[in-house]
Amino acid sequence: MVRYLPIGNNRLLLSFDRDYRIVDLYYAHDQAENHAVGHPFRYGLSVDGSFKWVGHEIISNMDYLDDTMVTEVKFSSGPIGIINNDFVDIYDDVYSKKIALTNNGNASLEVKLFFHQDFYIYGNDIGDTAFYEPHLNSVIHYKNRRLFLVSTIDQYGNSIDQYAVGIKGFDGYEGTWKDAEDGKLSFNAVAIGSVDSVVGHTIFLLPGETKEMYYFIIAQEDLDSLLSLRRKINFNLLRDMFKRTKNYWTVWNEKRNISAEQDMLSLFRKSQFIIKIHMNNKGAIMASSDSDILKRSKDGYYYVWPRDASIAAYALTKTYHFSAARRFFEYALSTISDGGYFYHKYLPDGNMASSWIPRIIGGRPILPIQEDETALVIWSLWQYYLKSLDVEYFFPLYERLIKRAADFMSSFVNDDGLPKESYDLWEERFGIHTYTVATVYAALVAASNFARIFKEDDVSEKYLDAARRMASAYDSFFYLPEKGYYARAIINGKPDFTVDSQNMALFLFGMKDPSDPRVKANVDVIMNKLWVKSTGGLARYEGDMYQRIRDDREVPGNPWIITTLWASRYYTHIGDCNSALSLIKWVLNHSQRSGVLSEQINPYDGGPVSVSPLVWSHAEYIISVDELYEAKNNGKCK
Repeated sequence: MVRYLPIGNNRLLLSFDRDYRIVDLYYAHDQAENHAVGHPFRYGLSVDGSFKWVGHEIISNMDYLDDTMVTEVKFSSGPIGIINNDFVDIYDDVYSKKIALTNNGNASLEVKLFFHQDFYIYGNDIGDTAFYEPHLNSVIHYKNRRLFLVSTIDQYGNSIDQYAVGIKGFDGYEGTWKDAEDGKLSFNAVAIGSVDSVVGHTIFLLPGETKEMYYFIIAQEDLDSLLSLRRKINFNLLRDMFKRTKNYWTVWNEKRNISAEQDMLSLFRKSQFIIKIHMNNKGAIMASSDSDILKRSKDGYYYVWPRDASIAAYALTKTYHFSAARRFFEYALSTISDGGYFYHKYLPDGNMASSWIPRIIGGRPILPIQEDETALVIWSLWQYYLKSLDVEYFFPLYERLIKRAADFMSSFVNDDGLPKESYDLWEERFGIHTYTVATVYAALVAASNFARIFKEDDVSEKYLDAARRMASAYDSFFYLPEKGYYARAIINGKPDFTVDSQNMALFLFGMKDPSDPRVKANVDVIMNKLWVKSTGGLARYEGDMYQRIRDDREVPGNPWIITTLWASRYYTHIGDCNSALSLIKWVLNHSQRSGVLSEQINPYDGGPVSVSPLVWSHAEYIISVDELYEAKNNGKCK
């Protein structure tokens, strides 16, 4: 199920599905724990006794308001028109839904709004408690050090007038949300175990009248803090929270402006804050907050892959969000191994995450890594320096991060100068891969540049020599004239010439000039073999089976957002800006109404496949658009 509208403040992150239901709710000081894990928080209303749950079939608009991290959702029920604005306050850990109701009919109407909460605190439904707090007219869910308070308030100071807490999901109990469908809640005051709750708020509207109210959830780690914050909240404070949150994201999004078409500019801005809210206060950048993948694999994307995060940090750098990029580099410093490499992926707190990569293959011990992940951190650091010229910031990183990683990469090579075997960026094959060679080359060049800045010329030459040897060996071992293009990998000593979009890394990271005839031949065969004729877009490689819809020889694999944008960047690099623009517009046409980009696209109906949003997709979109408009501004478009 697609996540349409993620919002957050780096501690509290919520996502809505296409029916405008909260389905993911992350909260902790490091935004690490999902307390909904795909279970929907429903939102319903009863107009003069006629009840309905809000769903996509009645929603006329579901987007972000003015390209800020505030939602704008519009729908109607009979003569009642409703505009909702959801936001997470930038200071306090408070989520709120601002609701404006207008009576467009000729008679006075009673409207009852119902808000359902289905918490799975710490990701499970064991041992939760929900109770009604009469002194604050609120419902509280808690377990251990995670507490959530739910209530409402309107412009006249009125709050919830109905509530129910109860059992869900076993012994035949569906949940208290069923209690709302007759417009009358049970007023049951406490439940333990697997529990949910509903609160109700009644508003009377005269013909033509508009009234406002707020629904809100407060998240805290102890009861005293929770109750103290609840006592402070009133209608005016929530209105101020709405204004300051909208104003903050307006200013934050305008650091980097491009003179693009409105739809392209809108997604450019949205992509920035979608990346930002997937970053916690430690600097960890999670790949995706979409937990729906759990149903398929029992594991998710809410991890830090150093690869995805480094590219996201590069996108933040290109949009002048230097402080955010710096936080990621500090996170990287805290997670790099003593050996100078990064492991497969990490938890938001910096601990090593789950991994399927073995530590032994064929009886031979191996490092459980994808070496491109180590390389991209150093490459991204250099891109940050080129943009910021922040020498002072890099001084403490030079010995502990840059040199440590570069020493590893320059020594983790075979006698021929190529990197030793590791897993590929697609997380499928063990070998020596084009993407790995290109990114390690770029990282060694970056480390050489850093060493020269710090007046260590011998160290600089060491890294540069390793990079040159690597590039030379790549040409010797990865290219065959009779094939006319580069292999994607050497596996068990043999070149693998399966056409693979990863080979565009050759120019993306500067190991090859995009105008090089061999590079052009490689891109030509990629576009010819991997372009998905049914919907457009570029597959990862020939015969890609990952999340394939059905076996179909006409489809090389599902089209991916990032691979299509790599092709766009190629055309920008050679000055063919019209082709670059057409591929960016393909991405625009395959985004959700809110601008959210998925990982893949269904090759038959053009819908999203796999997690949505994917931070890497949004990062590549920012980079692609930025590069295109730099080329236009610098007169490089032919």
